[in-house]
Amino acid sequence: MFTATLPAHSFKKIMQCISSVVMEADLKVTQEGIKFTTMDPSHISMINFHMGKEHFEEYFLDGETSLGLDIDEIRKVMNRSSADEFLTLKADPGDNRLTLEFKKRDSKRVRRFNLVIIDAIGSENEKGEKYNVPTLDHTAHIEIPAYVLEDAIKDCNLISENIVFEANPPLLLIHTQGDSGTTLTEIRELLKYEVKEKCKSSFSISFLSDLCKFFDDSVKLGIGTDMPIQINFSLENANFTFIQAPRVEREA
Repeated sequence: MFTATLPAHSFKKIMQCISSVVMEADLKVTQEGIKFTTMDPSHISMINFHMGKEHFEEYFLDGETSLGLDIDEIRKVMNRSSADEFLTLKADPGDNRLTLEFKKRDSKRVRRFNLVIIDAIGSENEKGEKYNVPTLDHTAHIEIPAYVLEDAIKDCNLISENIVFEANPPLLLIHTQGDSGTTLTEIRELLKYEVKEKCKSSFSISFLSDLCKFFDDSVKLGIGTDMPIQINFSLENANFTFIQAPRVEREA
């Protein structure tokens, strides 16, 4: 049996964030908290999520379990929540359903949804092995305010479907070019800047454009030349790691 309670608005933001990358996830419920690692269907991006049990108002588990979640269906249910409600998640391994209960602290009224637990895709590779966050040998590790990165991504999204991250000491450059023109952001608001050598990679902007709305406080970037980008950030006491494969130009 699994039961956990937290503010509904917090879980709503978390589900909105996750749904910007994947529609299904195999949630691991452990004595330490809840977590998952999964890839989007195109295998371009990976998202890792973890929320420790200390961030729940109540957390009870009598045995570790896995819950296959339809993130889009949960997101729809969470959109029915109000800011002053608390959410209680309940799951019984023998029931094959996840229960979401909404209740205001001083109210006797309870609203309840029962959602089917699914066989989620994207949590295993072709060999049936669970995905883990890879260790990437980035040449640049940079931390910047979240709003700075969000602004740069939004600027690039006006011009092109692609975005370039370039560590060029002493700056971080984010830029792109398209049929209508170019845009460049020179970032000096650097909370951390460890760059072994200049590096540059290009990425499709679609995932980043959706995800950047949920960046909060500061964002940690791992960058290398023609390497996947790694973005670490927190949201509502949950920790996220997002990894996206680069666009590599091929010679004709």
